[in-house]
Amino acid sequence: MEATMRTVQVTLPATDAAFLRRQSRNMGWKIITVRPPRTQQPKVKMTEAEFRAKLELSSAQAKQGKTIRMHEDESSEQFINRLLCM
Repeated sequence: MEATMRTVQVTLPATDAAFLRRQSRNMGWKIITVRPPRTQQPKVKMTEAEFRAKLELSSAQAKQGKTIRMHEDESSEQFINRLLCM
């Protein structure tokens, strides 16, 4: 009689998974841990201090009137493109 392999996928808390792993040794099961793929890391990393410094600078620039306004006849996409080309 040939053995057939069945796959069952379940999501368990880590404590239950550890229990099943221990039990599988005696029962002939094979437990495989499936982890979700890693998400991409952000391209820009900064410390909290750097982030706060950028916020302070931005706030100071706004108070000095150094802002860029969207034109009335401009779409959001056009405005963003204009900002990116500066």
